[in-house]
Amino acid sequence: MNPNDPTTGDEGGGDQIQNSGTSIVDDILDGESKTVFQNKQLVDPNTIVDHDRIYGRDEQLAAEARAFRDTLDGERPPDLLLYGPSGTGKSLTVKAVAEKVKDRAEQNGINFDFVSVNFKTMESHTLDRAVWKLGHQTAKKAGVAWEIPRKGVSTDAKYVRLYEIVDEHFESLVFILDEIDALTGRNADTEPAYSRLLYSLSRVMAEQHVDTLISTVVITNHPKFRENVDSRTDSSYNPTGIHFSDYDADELIEILTRRRDAFKEDALDEGVIELVAAYGAKNEGDARRSIDLLRDAGELANQNGDSVVTAEHVHRANDSVLKNRVLEIVDGMTVQKKLSLYAAAIVADVNGGAAPSPAIYKIYQALCNHSSRDVYTQETVNSHINKAGTYGVLESDRTSGGFKRGVYLQFTFTEPVEAVIETLEEDSAFDEMDSSKLRSAAKRFLANSSR
Repeated sequence: MNPNDPTTGDEGGGDQIQNSGTSIVDDILDGESKTVFQNKQLVDPNTIVDHDRIYGRDEQLAAEARAFRDTLDGERPPDLLLYGPSGTGKSLTVKAVAEKVKDRAEQNGINFDFVSVNFKTMESHTLDRAVWKLGHQTAKKAGVAWEIPRKGVSTDAKYVRLYEIVDEHFESLVFILDEIDALTGRNADTEPAYSRLLYSLSRVMAEQHVDTLISTVVITNHPKFRENVDSRTDSSYNPTGIHFSDYDADELIEILTRRRDAFKEDALDEGVIELVAAYGAKNEGDARRSIDLLRDAGELANQNGDSVVTAEHVHRANDSVLKNRVLEIVDGMTVQKKLSLYAAAIVADVNGGAAPSPAIYKIYQALCNHSSRDVYTQETVNSHINKAGTYGVLESDRTSGGFKRGVYLQFTFTEPVEAVIETLEEDSAFDEMDSSKLRSAAKRFLANSSR
């Protein structure tokens, strides 16, 4: 066989493609674009849509508009606290209103803008990194260089540069602090990083660091997050609270229908929007996930060369998204954190989605003993599980009654428990675990504790 003969062997076939100047990449890039989308930005979670496309949030939009209206009168808008479950329109509504106010302020000759930071997406959840991120985003909005390295410069120096940019470039500025619960700080910190950040931002005008009218919009899934703030922060930070509730299936249908023009006219099969909404309602009424699922179903149709998005695309997209989301959450966790989360998931699976911490610890101990691993304290296990809560896997609440009528933590999963268990069991650390026995043990413990 002649290796230089383009008609023979694998290498020869490759040479033939190269010599002809074509490849699969060229075919895709040069070929006619086949897509079910007409305006894909409408199903992009980063797109700030016009407030007219937002459904079921008139009360919240009105409250935000009334607050931001002060900007147009040359006054400082009040601080806002937007709270409620994930995907209920907190970020969407406030950005839409802020964008509208920005347009009106520009017409009135007022230099107003907003800076949004999602702390959950940061690789480090410390105060220093949060201030750096705020500064970087503010400099970007101002159109100036930030020029502050992430490391090697004190947090105070980062604050100073941030305030310089704010004071020089804005008359009025709103900081939108999204997923603020993730800003926990270092393990040794006695006060959460978000508490210290809120204190500094709430005092910036009083301490005459800037003449700019600064206010904050805090976005959280947990209405009780203020219980962990320092007393001085609680005294100086007094936001107006705006609650967001879950969407139901009918509301999700309307939300998705208002983004129907993201697709070509005949590109959505009958019943697709209703099916996506049903999945969304099952996932705690999360509109963001519903919009993501509709987009992913469209992407699957494109990959298959289909001109219509069908129910099959939706089912496949949902399975893929669910697995990838949970995998992303648990990937990189230490074995001890995975054992803690697995124990919580096993208990929740046999207890209607709720997992009391005493039962979790019992299963955790069994897991460690079975695999000959060190058994940590219940406080450490609770801390491990709470860390998972910062990624949106579950929520926790302190409760009493049962378990000898003591006070304990109750964890409630926001991700499907079955998906969490299945994903964790792919780790080799769980190869020898018998989940059926663990479930039986959890049932017995729960039954005995309720007597």
